Amino acid sequence: MRRTALLLMTGLLLSLCSQKYVAHSVIDPAFDTKRTYTVAIMPLLVRGPLETPGAFERDRVYGFLLRRLMETGKLKPMDKATIDRSVGLQEFGQQGTVSPAKAREIGKELGAELVCLAEVSIDQESVISATVDILDVGATATVYSGSARAANPASTIAAAEFALEQATEKLVQRMR
Repeated sequence: MRRTALLLMTGLLLSLCSQKYVAHSVIDPAFDTKRTYTVAIMPLLVRGPLETPGAFERDRVYGFLLRRLMETGKLKPMDKATIDRSVGLQEFGQQGTVSPAKAREIGKELGAELVCLAEVSIDQESVISATVDILDVGATATVYSGSARAANPASTIAAAEFALEQATEKLVQRMR
């Protein structure tokens, strides 16, 4: 009986201490994190069972990303309606793929210095993945790339927000 209880307690402790998410990020060493930049946040690309969220859910996750980038104090987002209008004219992302070259072109047209591309997806095991890439409009450099995976314990929206938070953590910390 004691052995079974000990094994159960050990298993419970290991599961509580195990990492519930995986995050990875890279900042270009040449990127000046002390400067203030105008950033065009492109529409959020959503894949998997999340593809059919209502406008409220998609806007909520997009809004979370916007607020997260604003936490740096140095990334000033452009107006979403202006970006959406320009993206609509360019037929950006119609095939479910995001072209960094097209995003840079749109960003340059809008007068942005940086462009943010973000994607959220969910797999069959209810794991949410998020990727965030920030591109320099005037060069071919990716100044920041972050990704994270998180389990979906209760809410797809909450898990997507958590994954985006982890995917942007290094950027926010370095730019504060």
